[in-house]
Amino acid sequence: MMFSEVSHDRATRAGKNQVLFRGANERVKELNEAFSLVAPLGEWMCECANVDCMERIEMSVAAYEAVRRHDARFFVSPSDRHFWPDVERVIEHNDGYWVVERIGRPGGAAAREEARFGRRPLPLRT
Repeated sequence: MMFSEVSHDRATRAGKNQVLFRGANERVKELNEAFSLVAPLGEWMCECANVDCMERIEMSVAAYEAVRRHDARFFVSPSDRHFWPDVERVIEHNDGYWVVERIGRPGGAAAREEARFGRRPLPLRT
C-alpha cells in the first residue's frame, strides 16, 4: 500500500470518528441547553479522531455553536494526543479545548455519514 493510500485511509477513518462524536454531541446539546440556566457550561464529548477517547470538555452552548458553524471543525481535549497532524490542524487553542480543522475532505463513508447527520439534531432516546 502506498503512503497516499495509507494517508487517505487514515483521513477517512478520522472523518468517520469525528462525525460519530459530532452526532452524539448534537444529542447532548439538547440536554446542555435545558440546563444552561443552572449551569452555564455544558459537558461535551471530545470530538477527536480516536474512537476510544472518553475525554469530556466543558464549554458553553454558544461556544459549541461557534465550532459547529464550520463543517470541517471539531473540538478536542487540549493535548497533542487528541489531534492527528497528518489529517487535521489546530486552529484555536483554549484552556479547556482546542479546535481542529480537517485538511481536505475525505470521501467515501465519512462524507456519507457527515451528509447523513450533518447539523441536524438527532432525537434523544429515553
